[in-house]
Amino acid sequence: MITKKMSNFNAELNREPDKGQIAMCNFVFKPVEEKDLPVLYSWFRLPHVEQWWPTPKDQEEFFASFLKRIRPDIKKAYLVIYNGVSIGYIQSYSIDRATNTWLPPLPGTGRIVGIDQFISDPAYLHKGFGALFIKEFIKTLNAQEKDSIVIVDPEPGNVPAIRCYEKVGFEKLGIYQAPWGPALVMMYQER
Repeated sequence: MITKKMSNFNAELNREPDKGQIAMCNFVFKPVEEKDLPVLYSWFRLPHVEQWWPTPKDQEEFFASFLKRIRPDIKKAYLVIYNGVSIGYIQSYSIDRATNTWLPPLPGTGRIVGIDQFISDPAYLHKGFGALFIKEFIKTLNAQEKDSIVIVDPEPGNVPAIRCYEKVGFEKLGIYQAPWGPALVMMYQER
């Protein structure tokens, strides 16, 4: 029975979405509030998250730095909820071509949005949930403003994340030197 469910899940992941599919995914993106900081702090301490997301180890420092980062005019931060269970985190932010000079040339003149995300609960890792919630999140971004370009910039050694982004439809643009170190810039644009 479990094999059949996973087979159906994988078929759903790889199928082109139709208008009704978003509701079938059962994902909700809940804006992060100050009361969510303790759970976020515990997630950022998990080995599979901490490896790729350097954050202050001290809880009070984490809270202070995170509160500065989640201002809606700078970054929009969300808990990823699947069927009523918080399974991860995603954030989005507008990218200004003029101030992010380390980025490669990107096509068009429209809005560029960067996203970063992770799955917190290890039970949901390596099962396709990341690709599903990223696809759904991109749909919400494009509903707000058509023809947005979405970029991600994983560390070149983060193979699971890179595979996930490729499943979503991101294309590799190359490795560039970001202010925090080498980054594989990947782009997604609706066709």
